[in-house]
Amino acid sequence: MEIKDRVFIVTGASSGIGLATAITLSDRGAKVALLARSTHALKELAHKLPGSLPLTVDMTQFDQLREAVGAVRQHYGRIDGLVNNAGRSYAAAIEEIEPAVFDEIFHLNVLGPIVAMQAVIPLMRAQGGGSIVNINSGTAFMTVPQYSVYSSSKRALLGFSLTARAELEKDRIVVSEIYPFITATNFGKNRMGNPAGGGPAAHYAEGDKPEFVAGLVLQAVQEGQAQYFANDRLRKMAGVGA
Repeated sequence: MEIKDRVFIVTGASSGIGLATAITLSDRGAKVALLARSTHALKELAHKLPGSLPLTVDMTQFDQLREAVGAVRQHYGRIDGLVNNAGRSYAAAIEEIEPAVFDEIFHLNVLGPIVAMQAVIPLMRAQGGGSIVNINSGTAFMTVPQYSVYSSSKRALLGFSLTARAELEKDRIVVSEIYPFITATNFGKNRMGNPAGGGPAAHYAEGDKPEFVAGLVLQAVQEGQAQYFANDRLRKMAGVGA
């Protein structure tokens, strides 16, 4: 898909990978709807990105999410792309998992992207096609102590994404996934729970730059392959040939 003059929704756009993706798309001439919970951060970003639309949205509030997609459609007249980036981690040993937090993580990491897809699919189908990019995680292929909730939510997203790709191919709606490795964002700091020894999040500052992952998103939109990996190690873990 071409980027210039197309309309994209980016969730979790106020920081990290979402912020870098919104800037990358805007720099290439796209009109970007910025969705996140942080109203102030979104307004500041919107001032820097010509033609962008800031919308304060909690991805776990599904009616609110559907209304936001409707507002994007009303504002721009179309929706060409969706980047499902919003997500959160949770660290806890199996015996310490809190069911309410488990439910919250799955609402944000799995159901939120599904509801967002459901909201844009009819619009894209009527337009003759579109691009959906789901930001997954390398942990979908790993067994990481204390991160079972997060990794299982990403495995679920993997399954839904691949199924959606097969279901929507006839409508020329392309579903792709991005698999970042450790990325230098506030993702680790914003996790729920407190793993012993700091866990993988202790090394986030040393990870890939979010702009690198945004580049993979751009590649996915333009090329439309099923999966994009931050490195060969993740590709091998996924069983995908180099």
